[in-house]
Amino acid sequence: MESKLPWEYAVSQTRQEIDAHMEQLIPINFVNLTPTITPDFSEEPDITDPIIVEQVNSAIGKDAYRSIKKILKYIVPAYIQNEKLDPASPIIHLRISGDGRNVGQKVKHVMITIALLDDSAKLFESNYHYTVVLFPGIENYSTLKIAADTLIRELQELSSIGMVIDNIVWNFKLYFSSDWKFLATCLGFNVANSNYFCPWCEIAKNQRGDRQTEWIISKKMSILNENPKAYPGHHSPPLFNMIPLDHYVPDKLHIMLRITDQIETLKIRFEFWKICDTDNWCYTFLMGNDKLCVFRKFNLAKLFDPEHAALIRSLWNGFAELYDLLGERETNPHYFRLKAKE
Repeated sequence: MESKLPWEYAVSQTRQEIDAHMEQLIPINFVNLTPTITPDFSEEPDITDPIIVEQVNSAIGKDAYRSIKKILKYIVPAYIQNEKLDPASPIIHLRISGDGRNVGQKVKHVMITIALLDDSAKLFESNYHYTVVLFPGIENYSTLKIAADTLIRELQELSSIGMVIDNIVWNFKLYFSSDWKFLATCLGFNVANSNYFCPWCEIAKNQRGDRQTEWIISKKMSILNENPKAYPGHHSPPLFNMIPLDHYVPDKLHIMLRITDQIETLKIRFEFWKICDTDNWCYTFLMGNDKLCVFRKFNLAKLFDPEHAALIRSLWNGFAELYDLLGERETNPHYFRLKAKE
C-alpha cells in the first residue's frame, strides 16, 4: 500500500458523484408492467449472485428505460473526437439488440441495448453497448410492446427526421440484431419450429429440401405496416416497424449456440474433471467461442467409428465455413448461396 493512493471512502464518494451526474444527464425512467414470472427449472441461471437476484425480485412489475436521444447526445461527441463519426457525412448506423437472461431459478429479465456500428472495433466490448430498456419478465410480444413503447417512438423520430447534436443534423440507418426468438417476437412472427418459420421469405417447412427454388428476402416492411397479417405466420404488427426487413440480422453467435443447445438436450456434455472423493463428474459451462473451439478441434473418432466420424467432420467443417463467411465483410452472397447448397 502507498500513502498517495486514495482512501476507500474517497473512491466511494467519487463513484456516487459520477452516478448522480449521470442520473442528471441520462435519467432512468420507470413504467409499470404486469408481472410476468415463469419459473423454468430446466434452464441454468445466467446470474446466481443472491444480492442481484433479490434486487431483480424486488423490481418485478417495473420497466426501466433510458432515453436513446440523451444517450446519443452524450456519446456522439466522443465518437467524433475519435474520428469514428464524420460531421461532414452526418450518418449514424445504429443497431438495436435484445435478449432475455435467467436471474436465479425463478426470475428472468429482458434487456434491449443499442450500439453504434460505426466503430466496428469496439462492437465486442460491453462498454460500447448502451442499455435502453431493462425489465424482469419474459420475452413475449405484449410485454415488449409496453416496455419498449418510448423507445419505439424515439426510433420513429430518429428514422424520419434525425436528431440535432451540437448544431449538426444527424441521420440514422437502423439495424436490428438478436437471437432468432427475440427477433421473431419483435416482428410479431411465428416461433422457429412453425410451418412458416422464416422472417424474410414465405418458405414453408415442407419446402426446406427444395434446392431448385431461390429463396430471397421477399417480404416488405411497408406491406406489414399496412397489413400485419399479409404474410403467413405473422400475427401482430412489428414493434420496430421503422427498420426495413433486410436490416434484421440474426446473431451469428446464437446460430452456432442453437447447435450446442440441441446437443445438450441429448445429454451430450463435455466432461473435464472428477470431483474429489466422489464418483461425480463436473463440467465447465463453455462460452460461445469456447464451444466453437471444441467443435473445430474435437476428435470425433473417439466417439464414432471412422466412417461416421469422417462424415460428421465433413458436415461440421462445411457449416464452420458458412459460419465464418457470415462474419466477413467481403463475403459474396452468391458464393455463400453456392456453398450452402453443397
